[in-house]
Amino acid sequence: MKILMLAPRFPYPPIRGDCLRSWGEVEYLAQRHDLWLACVDRACPPAAQLAHVRERCRDVAVVVRPHLASLARGGLSWVAGRSLMEGYFGDERLAAIARRWDEAVGFEAVLTFSPAMAPYAALVRAQRRVLDMNDVESARWRAQAACSAVPLRWLYALEGRRLAQAEPAWVQAHDTTLLVNEREREKLPASLRDRTAVVRTGVDVARYDVARTDGGAPALPHRPVVGFVGSMSYPPNVRAVEWFGRSIWPRVREAIPEARWLIVGRQPARGVRRWGRRPGVAVTGRVDDVRPYLARMRVFVCPVREQVGVQTKLIEALAAARPAVVTPQAAAGLDYDDPPPFLVAGAAEEFAAAVVRLLRDDAPARALAARARAIAEARYDADAQWQRIESWLGGVRVAPSQVLSHEASWTRHQPLGAAWAELANQGRALSVGSRRD
Repeated sequence: MKILMLAPRFPYPPIRGDCLRSWGEVEYLAQRHDLWLACVDRACPPAAQLAHVRERCRDVAVVVRPHLASLARGGLSWVAGRSLMEGYFGDERLAAIARRWDEAVGFEAVLTFSPAMAPYAALVRAQRRVLDMNDVESARWRAQAACSAVPLRWLYALEGRRLAQAEPAWVQAHDTTLLVNEREREKLPASLRDRTAVVRTGVDVARYDVARTDGGAPALPHRPVVGFVGSMSYPPNVRAVEWFGRSIWPRVREAIPEARWLIVGRQPARGVRRWGRRPGVAVTGRVDDVRPYLARMRVFVCPVREQVGVQTKLIEALAAARPAVVTPQAAAGLDYDDPPPFLVAGAAEEFAAAVVRLLRDDAPARALAARARAIAEARYDADAQWQRIESWLGGVRVAPSQVLSHEASWTRHQPLGAAWAELANQGRALSVGSRRD
């Protein structure tokens, strides 16, 4: 097929959650079809990164517009009664490229990655259109409003309302709209859900090598290192660091004074950087590859307490066979069968106790690591997810049995006590690229 993919940022390198998903789609589709990629970004990608993407695509266009210029356009869009997002990502140059490619190529399908790109998809005459919404933008802005003070609360709530007004048209303009999990799908109006489906964010599980003991169980570091990975400018992650640091970390250090906490992720906010000055805490900032940092972690933690999308770095931690402790909100973003591939704890005291137990006790930690890897292989291996997107782009309607059930087990988790018992038993047993040749 001749496929046009539209993205709100250059997808390489895949160091952010959304880029991990979009780059996985690029790699999968470009290996099997002719793929054209058009996107906007704040800066021109480095030459090596651009060349890496060009090798895979028939053509690549990156329209560069600085952040302040995009904010100004977003403000004008707001004054005109539309959403900030529509103006922020709107650019006549990218629209002209989409029209020119449409005339020259005659695309058979369009993959719109993020509703921010939906206006560009409307310019292309392809017969098949798939919108990968990831999570519901209007709900994310409303959640941000609930955690903010006036006047930002009012502004975020207004953006949420305007996006909610625009989303039905974007969904209806595509044959299928994809969400990362059932929780996000249910945030859309019921009248739209028959046009939607769930495609999980996949990872290349084979890239995450897992050292094994002589008995075949995942080998874990002996040093008591706890880690959290994510974009550290993302407000839910910033708030998660603050909660863990204030309410959980002191309890862990009291029980295990030699414990260390790694905070790994790009653009750490001031409140995150502040924790790097505390004893036993390190803030890395941006890293090119999270795998070496995951390998150092005895326990991965995901203390996010907001119901937003899916925690992609948690999926990577599962693939790396890291024992994890997560909040109910983070657990609800993933699909798994009981027992869970992590321990779920909502209260700070319970969360800290789970972390300490995994740092001290090898048997349940190794059993949890094995369970994590098994779920990653069974549910989150990338190719199985991207294959479903390919089917929709090709006009094949995926059978209902292949779509996640409304009663999927992401809503369930065992109490800590029951999980411990089962795990202990298991443990014993602007650039335009050239054509690709």
